[in-house]
Amino acid sequence: MDAGNTPELLAGQVLDKMPDVENTDFYCPQRILWLDKKTDLLITIGIETKIKKPRLMRLSNTRDLLKENLLRVIELQLPPYAFENEQEIPKRSTDVRDRAWGIISPLTRDEIIPNVYLPGKRGFLIAKRAAELGLDPKQVYRPLYRYWAYGSSEDALLGRFDLCGPTGRKQAPGTKKRGPRPDRVIRNNNDEKLLGPATADCKDLAIKGISKFLVAGVTKKKAWEDTKKTFFNQGEIIFGGRRTPIPPEPHQALTYWQFWKITQDLDVDLNLTKKNISTQTWNLKHRGVLGSSRQGLFGPGARFEIDATVVDVYLVSVFNRAWVIGRPVLYVVVDTFSRMVVGFYLGLEGPSWEGARQALFNAFTSKVDFCRRYGLEIEEYVWPCHHLPHIVEGDNLEMKSKASDALAKSLGIKVQNAVVCRGDWKPNVEQQFNLINGHTVHFLPGALNPRLDEVYRRNCRLDACLTLNDLTRILIRRLIQYNWSAYRADALPEEMLGENLTDATPISVWEWGLEHLTGGAKSIAKQKIWTKLLPSAIAPIHHNGIYFAGRHYSCERAVREEWFARVRTHGRVEHIEIRHVPDWPEYIWILNHQNREWEPCALLDRDEHYRLARLEEMMDRAKLLSQAKEERASQNRQAFAVFDTDCDDIVDSAKKAAAKAKEGMSKTEKTSNVASNRAFEKTAGAVERAREAAESYCNKPPKNNVVELRPEMRGHDPLDDLWKL
Repeated sequence: MDAGNTPELLAGQVLDKMPDVENTDFYCPQRILWLDKKTDLLITIGIETKIKKPRLMRLSNTRDLLKENLLRVIELQLPPYAFENEQEIPKRSTDVRDRAWGIISPLTRDEIIPNVYLPGKRGFLIAKRAAELGLDPKQVYRPLYRYWAYGSSEDALLGRFDLCGPTGRKQAPGTKKRGPRPDRVIRNNNDEKLLGPATADCKDLAIKGISKFLVAGVTKKKAWEDTKKTFFNQGEIIFGGRRTPIPPEPHQALTYWQFWKITQDLDVDLNLTKKNISTQTWNLKHRGVLGSSRQGLFGPGARFEIDATVVDVYLVSVFNRAWVIGRPVLYVVVDTFSRMVVGFYLGLEGPSWEGARQALFNAFTSKVDFCRRYGLEIEEYVWPCHHLPHIVEGDNLEMKSKASDALAKSLGIKVQNAVVCRGDWKPNVEQQFNLINGHTVHFLPGALNPRLDEVYRRNCRLDACLTLNDLTRILIRRLIQYNWSAYRADALPEEMLGENLTDATPISVWEWGLEHLTGGAKSIAKQKIWTKLLPSAIAPIHHNGIYFAGRHYSCERAVREEWFARVRTHGRVEHIEIRHVPDWPEYIWILNHQNREWEPCALLDRDEHYRLARLEEMMDRAKLLSQAKEERASQNRQAFAVFDTDCDDIVDSAKKAAAKAKEGMSKTEKTSNVASNRAFEKTAGAVERAREAAESYCNKPPKNNVVELRPEMRGHDPLDDLWKL
């Protein structure tokens, strides 16, 4: 080290020898108490376990050692109390400090420095102070030396009780149990036999129990019980032909606190926790959370999170509210940057691409028409989300299908998938499910709440009364309310705070981000969104309309071009490609090849009663009717079997009678005289009817209580006009 790099020596610095250097006078770190360049004097005091009196040495020699890299300036590690407030320091430590300071404070005044450091005068000053207090001189110089060695401050005199005790040594086996005495000992005249084993005595058996019983899915309390039963039992008895262990008394086994403490000691490196849970559970629930979902995002629309969950409520059918149709599936789309709910979809189909693209279609299109369909009139600013993101992050299910490739190929959206069972990669959308279930769904009739079902002993399906449309209307209002009121200070961008904007609701962050941040959300023609995201189908054109999902539709162009008349005239059914929205059965869309736009086809009045029924509900209805048809056919099959038998008997009897009548006749005789036979049959029938009429005329009808109308009371009978013809 050259002279220009030699550090300047100052009072309070600590000097120590360089590593691997032996031949120096600095056998331990030395704190500089005083230095005088004129007299070439340096006074230091050693920092060691037993502090000795200050040392005098030449200042020039010390500087030479520094230049030769034999000596260095170091910083001592601060004691624990240096990081605590005055109120947090234990009172017994401050009492030691105050008592020691009261003894040595006169010896620290500036007017007696440096005399108090010098050998010839230090002893006299210390002896004089000891005489004033009536103390032994040792009781003065010990705190004084400690005061100098540890920085010449009052806090250097604090009692270091953190250094007390056998550091790093655990309680030895065979020693007395520590801690307060249990009540069972006090109640039995302080009988120490009832204390129970010390932790050190039962540690080995506890470790065996932990290794054997504390496995995945088992609580610590259950493992503790099994450990006591296995390793601390008091023998066995034969009961019912089986060996049964005798459970130990409380003082014969370790307590749960001891078991818990040993478990914590073994799990100091978390290996025990990692052993008993899967890697997915560790990453999801236990790992440290150091990042943020917004990290690296440039603004709204940078990334949308999408996920699905089964809602905790049972619904009923739109056709008959007595039919319970189960629990629906909810898809939610959330903007990661602003936490804004930008779209959702509620349906009956399980987590699939069909449900996901309905939610994305809702997220990418205006919410004004969507809310109007469910009876809520809003302005665009209330829910201003109709943008495309740069990235859509799913959960390795529906977004991994080939059907989702249209997002990247046609809409320019990058698809990302989180690791399986890692909901923490999509924290914003996962939090929405908690909010929806906890704040809305669990308070609805038919909600699946196991705790309440247990308390009231009532099946939640008995209370089901909401349809899919009813729950959708509720969710629309709740999600709008969330977007405008969910305040979270930690989600406020620093740039907004710099502009004195403190509204940390999703709607405010969304609007500010769209206005001030670049490269955010995108927009695209709605015709392209409809083409790529709306479900497609092939619908037949019948004479009575375009038939799809049990309903008939029509549009002005179809009537003008006489599609239905052509089908009826030619007798040939035609087909056309359509687009449809499952939760909007009032319309389907067909492509106009001239202007390349999708035209709406409205539901015909004849199917008006199906206007609120979704596609999946119509499919359920068809299955239900088909099942009812089969059940009805099964019920009638036995009854109709009797009719079939009767018909067969009638035919057999007729065959026998006809064969007997035709005996000996030729084929010509059997088929001749058809006309005369027909005339005879008609005449015979007329004669029979005349005979029956004559008999009814001669036989008077029985009297009844009906009063016959007189001719003048009889009204006009339309049949009378027929007789006049």
